[in-house]
Amino acid sequence: MRSILSFIFIYFGIIVITACNKNATGMPEPQGGLLPTNYIFIKDATFSPTNITAVNGSSFTFVNQSGSSKGLYSSDSVIINKQGIADNTSYFFKKDTVGTIYYRMAGKPTVVGSITLTP
Repeated sequence: MRSILSFIFIYFGIIVITACNKNATGMPEPQGGLLPTNYIFIKDATFSPTNITAVNGSSFTFVNQSGSSKGLYSSDSVIINKQGIADNTSYFFKKDTVGTIYYRMAGKPTVVGSITLTP
């Protein structure tokens, strides 16, 4: 009797462990797929890199390393409109369209960059 109970306990334990498979079918894929983020560093008067090209669906992380809070705006001030990115923090951006997005640093209109998204 004891061996039957042990067998049942082990059997159900194996079922529970295998049912907890992280790659089970029916699980939604994370948005963005396996594309890594693209880092754009904000310095006092520059972006690095200034211009970047990536595939549609890519993400971008603006990392402020300027020593002070910075604002970031797209040329239309709609697509990107982020005020006050504190020093040593970041701003995550993702756009699922094809085209070029031009952006600038608040208060420094000559500090510009672009993101080109391709199909």
